[in-house]
Amino acid sequence: MKFRRLLVGVVTAMSVVALALLAAPATPAQAARPTGKSVSVSSLAAEGGTVVTITGKNLKKVNAVYFGSTKTTKVTHISKTKIRVTAPAHSPGTVKITLRVGKKKYRTSLRVSYVLAQAGPSAVEAEVLRLTNLQRATGYTCTDTTTGETVVKPPVPALTWNAQLASAARLHSSDMATKNYFSHTSADGTTFDERISRTGYAWGAAGENIAAGYRTPAAVVEGWMESFGHCENIMSADFTELGIGYAYQSSSKYHHYWTQDFATPR
Repeated sequence: MKFRRLLVGVVTAMSVVALALLAAPATPAQAARPTGKSVSVSSLAAEGGTVVTITGKNLKKVNAVYFGSTKTTKVTHISKTKIRVTAPAHSPGTVKITLRVGKKKYRTSLRVSYVLAQAGPSAVEAEVLRLTNLQRATGYTCTDTTTGETVVKPPVPALTWNAQLASAARLHSSDMATKNYFSHTSADGTTFDERISRTGYAWGAAGENIAAGYRTPAAVVEGWMESFGHCENIMSADFTELGIGYAYQSSSKYHHYWTQDFATPR
């Protein structure tokens, strides 16, 4: 089992005629340029998983589809004018669809909007929120097992659920589970505060706890409370809102991935 913590305080010689004749026909690359005409949906779940059908021309050799800067390479070719993909997770907002053939990208006029599919917490997320607020209500002594340092944390007000923070947390847990890594930095290099900002949340203070391998809300909260840095995040009076994300992937190293994103609005 693993867990990590990161906290950021309040706050980058042929004739000319012959040459002309040779240049006139379209090259194979030009002739095969893929274009997008329509997309089957106008909105996608920010958590990913929406099946999308794209119609257009010369789609037979498309090997990747980008939704904004996030790509999926699992492309089902229905015909040379129709492909189907499953949209990846992405922060809320409108993005452009780009098609790739080989290593070359082709822009299209197609756009879709990512939205929060579930604003409220799931049963698992709600239980993590409840247990977190239970610890905050009773107070706790955070202990650094390496140095032996202890800090008595008094009771602090409950954290309230925030859908934007939840979106950032869910996206990160899903990304770690799907791409089989464990880090506060996303596979694309995005930091936790950047993920929060991308949801449109204007934060004055922000922090993040992540964990992997824990099977239940009780187990993961207990693990966090036994880790000095994670405990400080949970018991911090600097934070007023919380978003939680949980993801499971049987083929990943730790299977279970958890994220808590804490913040106080600016």
